[in-house]
Amino acid sequence: MDAEKSKKIFVIFLVVFIDLLGFGILIPILPIFSQTTLHMSESQIGLVAGIFSLMQFIFSPLWGRLSDIYGRKPIIIFSLIGNVFSYILLGLVLHGVFATVFLLFLSRSLAGFFSANIGAAMAYISDITTPQERSKGMGIIGTAFSLGFVFGPFIGGVLAKRYDYGTPIFLSAALSLISLILAIIILKESLPDDLRRQAKLVSIKLRDGWDRFVKAIKHPNVGFLIILYFISTFSIANIYATFQLYAESKAGFELDIEQISYLFAYLGIIGALTQGVLLRPLVKWFDERKVYIAGNFIMAIGLGTIPLSHHSIPLLMVSCLLMGFGNGLNIPIGLSLISKFTERHEQGGILGLNQSLASLARFMGPSWGGFVYQFLGFFAPFFTGGIVMLIATGMSFKLLHDRFRHKSSSN
Repeated sequence: MDAEKSKKIFVIFLVVFIDLLGFGILIPILPIFSQTTLHMSESQIGLVAGIFSLMQFIFSPLWGRLSDIYGRKPIIIFSLIGNVFSYILLGLVLHGVFATVFLLFLSRSLAGFFSANIGAAMAYISDITTPQERSKGMGIIGTAFSLGFVFGPFIGGVLAKRYDYGTPIFLSAALSLISLILAIIILKESLPDDLRRQAKLVSIKLRDGWDRFVKAIKHPNVGFLIILYFISTFSIANIYATFQLYAESKAGFELDIEQISYLFAYLGIIGALTQGVLLRPLVKWFDERKVYIAGNFIMAIGLGTIPLSHHSIPLLMVSCLLMGFGNGLNIPIGLSLISKFTERHEQGGILGLNQSLASLARFMGPSWGGFVYQFLGFFAPFFTGGIVMLIATGMSFKLLHDRFRHKSSSN
């Protein structure tokens, strides 16, 4: 890989890392600010935590299509400009200048609307790499995701505790501005003119998206795997808005925002170590389908036992360890299985649809979690997430059937 290409990939890495860092920074802050400053109900907090992913679900296919027509660089730059604006607005809300529920929802909606840069960034990597280099390039994107989720919550909680809620968000705006400047200076358009002209000739129809969804769900084996991936994402997203509320409440551990950020960093490190260190030898020693089933079960136990910690931090750490380890197994293996059972010419469409449905799960999860937290109790998001993962564990035993074994062994 030449120096010029490596420089472009590094800029893409920074774009994705800073984007996920900004998302992670907000994780420990948003629920507590919403509850203590804006006096929002748990159901409202669940909705505001999930609105970003809902907008992403709705508009990501559009941004992907526009990047095919107008090129990757314009979409990346446009989305980064939007990120800077949405972070500034959110920072003003959290700083107390415009502290209203409406503007909080608006800032998160705009952030989701402008979240086109990750899809365009992946497309840019695909454009500039050879098939032999592509897995390495996509691995760099995956590393950016993991690092953003490890460092984001930690930075957010520490800065919010030592300064105020707005400070880490203004930092996110500044980092996005740096990404924007680097993208303008260093990135060159990666999609050739002839391919953009061809893309302009293909009309966009809403019906096409629905037809692709139905076709994917009916796809032999792949449809089942997509459903399992959706369930796993929904279950972990169940606690996005409520884990913080539980941890800082009297029913939980009465932790402050900085201490909560350490828990999220702990979860992120477990997930990163599982995927980066433990996953490969486990899949080598055991069949990946069995590891996947075990991952679902371990995640179910971790989720379901969180409210049973009874004010014991060591027990909570054990539950988080199980949840992070299980999730670190089933997410990458789920993607691997979907890819293995998808024909080569369908890879882009099926994997794109799977990620789109995962965004929908990341909206439905916090919304459900906030609702049951408010009306059933603090234990409900964790118990329901655990129960759903137990159902997924039972469903995943279907992977041991011969029709899954034959295709898996042939790839």
